[in-house]
Amino acid sequence: MHVRYPASVQTDDGAGEGILFNLSATGCRMQSSVALTPGSYLALHIETPDTTSPLAVEVSIVRWTKDNQFGIEFLRYAQGDRERVIDLVEGCEAPVVSNHAEELTLSPVAA
Repeated sequence: MHVRYPASVQTDDGAGEGILFNLSATGCRMQSSVALTPGSYLALHIETPDTTSPLAVEVSIVRWTKDNQFGIEFLRYAQGDRERVIDLVEGCEAPVVSNHAEELTLSPVAA
């Protein structure tokens, strides 16, 4: 899913900010000035619209880099955040309840 969300990155070597561009339930593509190399582990906090707290991916790994962009695989989410990401990616909303009553046809009952 193509997005443009601010994100913060925490590694063993420090922290930084970036922009998340593509998002799926298993990973993302992001751009940042933080120096990351394939195989680097990091934690991500993703700011999404209409949420009071950022989505937290506790453990992620960098799979590829090109210029200042990175492919990141999510390995472990904070509790409940995997479902939040899946809902966001799939565009899940509360089910819509129809206001239209279905017409029922009744058959006469034999006495």
